[in-house]
Amino acid sequence: MVTTQSKQRLGTILQEAKLITPYQVEIALNEQKKDPQRRLGEILAQKGWIKQQTADFFAEEWENVLEQAQQGTPQSLGYYLKEAGLIDDHQLRAILAEQEQGRMWMRIGALAVLKGWLNQTTVDFLLSNLHPDRVGDSPFLKAKQ
Repeated sequence: MVTTQSKQRLGTILQEAKLITPYQVEIALNEQKKDPQRRLGEILAQKGWIKQQTADFFAEEWENVLEQAQQGTPQSLGYYLKEAGLIDDHQLRAILAEQEQGRMWMRIGALAVLKGWLNQTTVDFLLSNLHPDRVGDSPFLKAKQ
């Protein structure tokens, strides 16, 4: 069973990433009080506010992902976006294809925002936690020579 502290932590993480609102967390926590066996992420997903994959990623994987980042061995942003269910395979392949074809010389996060698949705050949250050295980088890639 997940402790109350970790439930609040999940809610905080999801709010900081602008994936849910404080009101949604409040509603989910109130429902959880009625049925303590239900996980917070499960409630949020059942209400359609986030995907179950996203809830599971931040509830179960986020601490390990942060540890990898602190050790200097994080995966690419695209990898994490896909693992968290924030973009799907088709969307990731579309972005990578556009970059490869030279039509869009933008970073993955910037393209996902441009296409309306993510909000900028979510991309900024992930970058600041996983690739803090890239936070101030331009959203544009250098042209291939």
